[in-house]
Formats: sequence, structure tokens, C-alpha cells
Amino acid sequence: MSKIKVILISLSVWMLAACAGSRGPATLPSGEPAYDDAAIEASYYMQQLKVIKKDSLKAVETTDWLKFRKEFLKCKLSQPKRFGITGQEAVMNLARKNGDSKQELKVAQELLDVDFTNISAHYAIVSNPSTDTTVKEFHKQIIMAILNSIRNSGKGTSPQNAMYVINIGEEYDFILLGGLKPTGQALVEENGRQYDLMKAVDEEGRNYQFYFDVTDFFGHY
Repeated sequence: MSKIKVILISLSVWMLAACAGSRGPATLPSGEPAYDDAAIEASYYMQQLKVIKKDSLKAVETTDWLKFRKEFLKCKLSQPKRFGITGQEAVMNLARKNGDSKQELKVAQELLDVDFTNISAHYAIVSNPSTDTTVKEFHKQIIMAILNSIRNSGKGTSPQNAMYVINIGEEYDFILLGGLKPTGQALVEENGRQYDLMKAVDEEGRNYQFYFDVTDFFGHY
């Protein structure tokens, strides 16, 4: 490689770095600054997670699960590689389908090490026949707490009172664990925000529909 080419490449790298630095800290879709490592460690999600793992059921009752979930989303959007779990849920579900309860439990625990808000992973532990009774109750209470935080975030009858979710999986978990079967999904945009309109039916054929606010993670995963 010629000396001139080396100089040009070096100059290009320097210019890109300078431009990147001039933009300042990255921002989230909400316009808030992204979390750096220190901010993540100091976040409500990380701090409360330590309390939950230490104090168990008592901490489950006192945790603000809506805030806990929102803080996790901010951590994930700030550092997607650190909090990303792409493909792992599929592995867990395949293990369940194949009757491999040991593998299902292993992957579920790995998922929760990254994302403690993951309802499907908590459910995998609860439904696993090898799970200790005390551990099963712990994760069952967490599932109920997360579902309640979704339910209490809005009535879900319109975009104006949509329920808040941090991923599409929460929509399906809310419907399925409520004893309903999903029948349709549509994106609704209103006043600059995005909503999922989910339709479902119960065992007696009665129809339901719910609005979920997906704005904060829309277009990111």
C-alpha cells in the first residue's frame, strides 16, 4: 500500500471519529440520553434486580414493575448487544416442544440472566417439573406482578388508554396467560405514537381486542 493511500485512510478514520464525537452522547427514541455503563449499573432495573434476587418474594411485592420494565428497555436500547437475547427464546421453545425439560430450564435461566422481565422464561421455570416448589412460587409471583403492571398501565380499549409493553412478546404473554387465543394484530399510528391492536378469542368464541403502546421500542427490535 502506498504512503499516500495510508495517509488518506488515516485521515478518513480521523474525520469519522471527529464527526462521531461532535454529535455528543447517543439518544434514545424518547429523546433521552442513552445509558453508559455507569448509568446502567445505577439504574432502577439493575439495583432492584439485586434486591429481588436477595429478598425474594418480599421484594417482588414492593418492586415497581412498570418502572422496572421501562428501565430495562432503556438499558437494552442503550446497549443492545449486552441485553440482546436474539434466538434464545426459539431455542427454549424448541426444547419444550421436544420434551427436553433440562435444556428448556437451562436456556430459561440464561435468558433471565440477561432479561429478568422475560415472562416466557419465568413461565418455563414455573412449568418445568424439576423446579423446586419455592422457586416455582417465586417465579409465579413475578409473572403475576409483570402481568398486573401491564394491566394497570391502561384499560387497553383505545390508543388513548393503551397498555404499555416493552416488547411484542409481552402482548402475546398477556393474551395467552389470560386464557385467550390471539387471532389478529394490526399497527395503528395516532398523534405520533405507535400502537398494536391485538385481537383475541376465548374458549366460548367471545371476541376481545386490546391496544398496546409500542412506541418506545418500535422499529428497534
